[in-house]
Amino acid sequence: MQTIEIPNGIRIGLDDIFKGIRQLDNQALATLAGEVNRLVSQRKAPTPAAQEAALLRKIKAVIPASIRHRQKQLYAKLQEEAITVPEHEELVLLNGIIEEKNAERILLIGELATLRGVPVRELALQLKPKNSHA
Repeated sequence: MQTIEIPNGIRIGLDDIFKGIRQLDNQALATLAGEVNRLVSQRKAPTPAAQEAALLRKIKAVIPASIRHRQKQLYAKLQEEAITVPEHEELVLLNGIIEEKNAERILLIGELATLRGVPVRELALQLKPKNSHA
């Protein structure tokens, strides 16, 4: 492996570093470029805490409250046998949307569980609303 001589305690400007880099052969230059790219990627990558916060926001927002609220209203009317045909069609549509969104939510919970290093089932129980009956 080629080396660039930098005496201890000496500060070197970027221009001098680039002059040294220009002296590297192609293989050493490719290795250096790979390392620099890896360092840049690491610095750009969100921290685990930021990733976790973003996933939690997505998990909570996956099914809008308005959709859940309307679905509960229509379900109550269905139970009371007071639902109209258009409302029943809307309920079926909303149930389909919620089913798809729940699948999205499960994938997000899986990502978060992997990030935290916990089983999905354990995390799902932690995220379950305390007043939920489901």
